[in-house]
Amino acid sequence: MGGKVMHILIIGAGIAGLGAAWALVRDGHRVTVLERGPIPNPRGASVDSHRLIRRAYGSEDGYMRLITHACAAWDRMWADLGVKLCVDTGALSTSARTDDWVAMSLQALKTGGFPVDELDAKRLAERFPLVEPRGIEVAFFSPEGGVLLADRIVAALARWLAATGTQLRPGTQVVDIDADAGAVTLADGERLAADLVLVAAGAWVAMLAPGLAAKVEPSRQVLAYVDLPDDLARAWATHPSLLCVERAEGFYLVPPVVAPDGTRTRLKIGDHLFSRTGDPEADPRVAGAEETRAVLEQARGRLRHLERYRLAEGKVCYYTVDRRPGHETFQSLPLGRSAWAMSNCSGHGFKFGACLGEAFADMVAGRSSPDAFTKYAAGAASVVPSEARNL
Repeated sequence: MGGKVMHILIIGAGIAGLGAAWALVRDGHRVTVLERGPIPNPRGASVDSHRLIRRAYGSEDGYMRLITHACAAWDRMWADLGVKLCVDTGALSTSARTDDWVAMSLQALKTGGFPVDELDAKRLAERFPLVEPRGIEVAFFSPEGGVLLADRIVAALARWLAATGTQLRPGTQVVDIDADAGAVTLADGERLAADLVLVAAGAWVAMLAPGLAAKVEPSRQVLAYVDLPDDLARAWATHPSLLCVERAEGFYLVPPVVAPDGTRTRLKIGDHLFSRTGDPEADPRVAGAEETRAVLEQARGRLRHLERYRLAEGKVCYYTVDRRPGHETFQSLPLGRSAWAMSNCSGHGFKFGACLGEAFADMVAGRSSPDAFTKYAAGAASVVPSEARNL
């Protein structure tokens, strides 16, 4: 690595794989993307209507600061794609406790000098009347947040890469990796060789990179999509995203937003607690009525007029999460002389897809060291030698 034009095989066409492909192609490398399903793959964690981007990160100070790099990298991607696939909403966080994730996030934002508006119960009710203020001990609004239109981003990246001549191979399952030779074997027996292999296979990453199995595990998550009466739909259309977290439990809410093509997304509620169960290979991805209703019920007592929210459908997705409860560390490690694995742990990983792709390309080009990249991905280093593309 370092300086020469390379051929790089990327396994996985989610945001981690396509984000890296985008950055590598911009650097002049030849990239081949291998995806076991279609591109976009509806079974992948990256292919859902939306994902949140927010500054608040509890005590994870490194990731809180990394949002600056993430936003700058997304802006570079929007310029290439010719469209901004993010709707700025800001982010509202609330908790009934004074010693949990929300309180730590507020203190970190204040200490870091980032814009934040702390709200007491009266101001919370006045500014955000859709939220029930009773029992809330800590609340704040951060203007640095929005809704990333995830499925549209993945589809637009795939189109952009195809237009640059990047080879995209859907329906191509990798069954073995020769990490020292930089080669892979496909399910049909074909062997492909390159200068470098990147494994970015989401919930399947540990199957191809056993070294990650001790660090990450798949987690089955149920999402509740909600239809709203017209008055509530209008009110939520100008509302920030909501994180209602108390200790390790709680929910997050993605408001309905209007995409660049004029279509409106549904309101989505997800469980903040990881299940840490499930098999991404065997799961039929059908969300049962009872488990979907349980996700919506987490909002009872926290959202006003919940009886008027109509449960439209439930969806199942699989994240890859840090095995250590309470941590959201993104894992990356070399597999051999010519292969790397990268896991953008949990749904939180989508927001960093563009800047982690750039950081990987920096390592490939020799602008940063492998150790610097690993620390950067883990939130342990706020900058890399390339100065995060000068923001």
